Amino acid sequence: MRRWGGLPPNALKALDGKAPSAENPTHSRSPRAGGASAEGTGVRQSPRQLWLLPGQTANLGCRLPDHGSHVNWYKEKPDGSLHWIYQSSEFSSPKGKYSGRMENQFDFSLAISSAQREDSGVYYCSSHTFFPSFGNGTRLVVTNATQPQLSILVPADAEEPGQPPAAIPLLCRLHDLPPGWDTVRWQPGGQETPLTAAAVDERGVLSAWSIAWLPAERWHGAATCTALQSRTNRSASVAVGQGAGEGN
Repeated sequence: MRRWGGLPPNALKALDGKAPSAENPTHSRSPRAGGASAEGTGVRQSPRQLWLLPGQTANLGCRLPDHGSHVNWYKEKPDGSLHWIYQSSEFSSPKGKYSGRMENQFDFSLAISSAQREDSGVYYCSSHTFFPSFGNGTRLVVTNATQPQLSILVPADAEEPGQPPAAIPLLCRLHDLPPGWDTVRWQPGGQETPLTAAAVDERGVLSAWSIAWLPAERWHGAATCTALQSRTNRSASVAVGQGAGEGN
């Protein structure tokens, strides 16, 4: 049975959050993808999330609240810092796999040609003309996976002697997440929980987590989590515990 005593600092990044005020964005913690920078009044990005197969082209949009001459594009690193990759303007020229342009005085674009797994991550556009200066982020996921790989993590102290906790937190990890897998059903109990956190690792693989709190009196060392793809009714399961084993 896999146990955890903590997660990496960026592992439980919320899917929705608030953009930062960054004096030096390349050394700051990044905004949270899916959040809003002064919703409706700041820099806005589209789409919020984009899944592609390897080799396809990613097209990202950025809209300013007023006219501007250029925007800068950043990619979030696994440690949460931002790395500058491109500037879109009227006179932009391709830079490796990146290209972009000024569509009009409000709208700018970024294209990532022949996207590969390592291009997965969260991208932000920024204009220092406005505050907040960052857009709400676009999460790009490049994968050919059709269903996630599942595992359950149990707190390291769940079975240690002493005063038992009132509830046991169980964490279901969905590794290499394709689109549409957004809910987890737990046994025992039948509780359904959403995916509440996600992170892209250094290899460009997206993992997401869902947590459930099981009353201590119902915890007997075994549990099953079933991931559900809502639009197709597909499912995948994994079980842990004495005699349960693991599988899909």
